[in-house]
Amino acid sequence: MGSLFSSAEDDAPPAAWRLGGEREAIARRLGREEGGAVRWACRVDAVEPGSEAFEALRLTIDDERERARVLAFAKPADQKRALVSRVLARRCARVGLVDAYEGVTRTARGKPYAVARGAPPHANFNFSVSHDGDYVLVASEPLALVGVDVCGGKQRCEALSESLEPYRAAFSIEEWAAFFSGGVDLDAFLALWACKEAFAKALGQGLAYDLSRVEFVGYARGGRGPFASAHVVLDGRVDRRWRVDVAFLDEWHCAAVCRGPPGDGLLPFFAAPGAGRDGGPAWRRVLDEARPPFKLVGL
Repeated sequence: MGSLFSSAEDDAPPAAWRLGGEREAIARRLGREEGGAVRWACRVDAVEPGSEAFEALRLTIDDERERARVLAFAKPADQKRALVSRVLARRCARVGLVDAYEGVTRTARGKPYAVARGAPPHANFNFSVSHDGDYVLVASEPLALVGVDVCGGKQRCEALSESLEPYRAAFSIEEWAAFFSGGVDLDAFLALWACKEAFAKALGQGLAYDLSRVEFVGYARGGRGPFASAHVVLDGRVDRRWRVDVAFLDEWHCAAVCRGPPGDGLLPFFAAPGAGRDGGPAWRRVLDEARPPFKLVGL
């Protein structure tokens, strides 16, 4: 497929893209948290179930149903991930929406999203949460749809090193041949799996999405994995309106953040429905804006 970017030099973003004005626009371009772009990582061992600190944090969750869900998990490790993900999501939403923060709810398919009152400071503030292995991640964006995924953990990686066959259906024939025909390439698997999941989460599809439909064409190399940044290839067609960035957090964990136009997802959004859909120069500038690396945060 040819380029999706228009050639119009005067392709300026609609006013609805930047509800916060020039101050917000500068902060967003610089990747500052007050600009709506958060990248946080928290270790799941930051707090232990049954402790006073655990219960105190659980009570900060401003939704009775979500507080109860934390304790509904039987395994302590799952309780920790449930707690940390819910606490980080709400802290991130408060940073992004400030006084407009109303709460966090879920779509019919279970994706959490922030609810704003009045005029939000960002045109389409949204966030995504993921947990696997030793980490919980949260990423947010002021305009683009965002999906984040972390893949790995020492125990999972050791199992993956034995065989990737259980995951073969999530890859196209061509993708499997390109990366795994010679055996297990753990870095490639972690990166590709995280990218696929991040794209599905950005759309709001989650587990219902056929991951074999989505592949990636890299345009920036990194130290590990097949690429550091890539565009999405959906059903065999390159879609340059979407960008995914990959980062290895440590030896055992890979993170991916996927960003795309608001109108492609299932979430309620404030931005103009057509924002970014033509993939024009204005949207390319949004995708090229600086974004911070993941910051390790505590509770």
